[in-house]
Amino acid sequence: MSIPTENTPKAPVRRKKLGELLLQANLIDQKTLDNALEIQKTQKKKIGQILMDMGDIDDEMIAKALASQLKIPFLRLNNIQIPKEVLDLVPQEMAENYLLLPVKVVKKQLVIAMANPLEFYALDDLRFISQMSIFVTVAPQSNILSAIQKFYPIQSLNRDLGPDTVFSEAIEIVGQTKEKEHNVQDLLNLTELPPVVRFTNTVLADAIKMKASDIHIEPQKGNVVIRYRIDGIMREIMQIDKQIHLSLVSRIKIISNMDISIRRKPQDGRAQVKVGDSRFDLRISTLPASYGEKVTIRILNPNAGGMGVEELGFSENDLRHFTEAIVRPQGIILVTGPTGSGKSSTLYTALKRLNSSKVNIVTVEDPVEFDIVGINQVQINPKAGVTFADGLRSILRQDPDIVMVGEIRDSETAKIAFQAAQTGHLVLSTLHTNDAPSAITRLLDMGVDSFVIADSLLAVIGQRLVRGICKKCKIPDPLTPQIFEQLEPIINPDRTKKFWKGAGCEACQYSGYMGRLGIFELLMITPAIKEILSKNVAAVTIKKAADKEGFTTLSMDGIDKAFKGLTTIEEVFRVAPPEYDDAAQESLDKAVESRGPVSVSIEHKAHEPEPEPSLSPSISSICPEKILIVDDNQVILKILRNILESQNYLIVSANNGIEALKIAVQEKPNLIITDYMMPEMDGMALINKLKSQLTTRFIPVIMLTQKDEVDAEVAVINAGADDYLTKPVNPKRLIVRINRLLNRPFVVEAE
Repeated sequence: MSIPTENTPKAPVRRKKLGELLLQANLIDQKTLDNALEIQKTQKKKIGQILMDMGDIDDEMIAKALASQLKIPFLRLNNIQIPKEVLDLVPQEMAENYLLLPVKVVKKQLVIAMANPLEFYALDDLRFISQMSIFVTVAPQSNILSAIQKFYPIQSLNRDLGPDTVFSEAIEIVGQTKEKEHNVQDLLNLTELPPVVRFTNTVLADAIKMKASDIHIEPQKGNVVIRYRIDGIMREIMQIDKQIHLSLVSRIKIISNMDISIRRKPQDGRAQVKVGDSRFDLRISTLPASYGEKVTIRILNPNAGGMGVEELGFSENDLRHFTEAIVRPQGIILVTGPTGSGKSSTLYTALKRLNSSKVNIVTVEDPVEFDIVGINQVQINPKAGVTFADGLRSILRQDPDIVMVGEIRDSETAKIAFQAAQTGHLVLSTLHTNDAPSAITRLLDMGVDSFVIADSLLAVIGQRLVRGICKKCKIPDPLTPQIFEQLEPIINPDRTKKFWKGAGCEACQYSGYMGRLGIFELLMITPAIKEILSKNVAAVTIKKAADKEGFTTLSMDGIDKAFKGLTTIEEVFRVAPPEYDDAAQESLDKAVESRGPVSVSIEHKAHEPEPEPSLSPSISSICPEKILIVDDNQVILKILRNILESQNYLIVSANNGIEALKIAVQEKPNLIITDYMMPEMDGMALINKLKSQLTTRFIPVIMLTQKDEVDAEVAVINAGADDYLTKPVNPKRLIVRINRLLNRPFVVEAE
């Protein structure tokens, strides 16, 4: 490469397009270019990338053609060494967005290598940031990308996972140990980088803050999706670049005492974190998947098992029967329901009520979820040959008064549990059935004799968890009369009552729900039910007998709680739909569906693609990107909409920051353009809200304002805006800025 001089020629005045240059270099013909332009109408990629995808040329051929046609040097970056002071002249974000790399400084000129020297806005921005004149060379795109990953990795982590990534909750890993194997030392060093540690802690703290029960880290083909299970519902929180996946997973393995060198086998681990004065137990599981290891983290709150029996949510009558059952000296009590229905919490609550110095309580669990002082808890270990049946046999030799078995999974465990219940022990356990009456038929199928069930079984509790209405946005449901009409086939509703719902607010992430509560059915094994127990008895027969004695089903208990304003009617029917004829079911389903949450309308118009390749956004997906425009001026909204729809973007809009925050949480746009001055919540307050939560933190934001002042720009950038433009907006500059932000790493993408 020749040394640049003061007389280095500037870029040509006439701005040619890449396709034209490739034609002149005889690398492609007009038909190939036409085909590529046709593809560009549906795939908003740069023309060079499309040609490479078609297999007609590669990045080195493009670079050499550009060098020849523009008369600039061609440069390979394979073995190049770049001083740190030169790298510091160009922020990594700019290097990644424009695919360029600073190489050296010669005679007060910054020598750069670019994949596409036709991006003149990049040169303008680079001159402004570096305060130097620029000497341009061209290099293959793959060379540039490899060099960026080589020279900027730590800067990348610090930028995206910097100190301000940590939110208000300080989190501490308790009892951490490190993997000692020498062959993974490099990875250990990477996971100890402060940005990786901060980001891992931030995800954990954020999930705990949002009361999530599980964190799912799921690698996809082009990114990594982080989702939380909140109130039983999966919610996508963010998408991050795959570059951080390996170090993030390794960091989680380290704090949970797993082997970070094992990536092709499932592993299980556990850890404990401290947030404020509270400690939380983590159960971590890794699973090899198509695009890397999937990680699931179960968050266990030690205080969750500390509620009183009265707080479970039983009706007055069922609470009395339940309390009577658990104080019996012997017998067996079963709790039924699917995974995640709160069965363990019910059992732990009962054990807490029974726990005293006068009784010996022993549990056998998988795993031990909550530690209770004064109770002997045993965790099974199937790998070591310790199953529920083996553990139950062992603890029966420990002279227990009360035994809790985490789950009855097979006939052997069932028979031992009932033998224990017949020999002077109170046994509590869980069983996977759809409802309480079905538990009896399930036990019969397991081989437990009907006379043993009649003699030992005290009660069966069926339960589900429903989401509670957010108290901060609770309002009467206007569709109550229509719902009453659909309920008439199963109950005679009191029409003086009304149902309730959550309108949606910032506190509940606009879902209308916050927290969960239980709905229950309690089947007491009365003399009437004992009489009908036989080998071939059906669950429906048992239910009919129980109905005569006042048995309340799950759905009826849920409807009662909906009337009390604790949950919504559609939430009840989501988890415990009543049983009635098909016509009534279809009618009810339609009524419930009609009262779903209001969705944000997304307007989209078909149009022609941008004809100039140099301005066309580099978007890897056929699915259009979604942009939220926030402005109280309808004229500005219309102008911006027209500009962006001409580029094939999907547009949503809001008139103020409050509306915008709701849309950002629900719709997860790829980018937000917001005005500075707006009623109710202005642009600065909106940015602060967006950047304060992980769900919206990585959505890039462009601030628009009429103030062309340095102080205003500094204030906006310090608040967290990713870019700043003054009105009136130049369409080409706006599109280029959007293109740059949409293609940087760690940007949340559309669902």
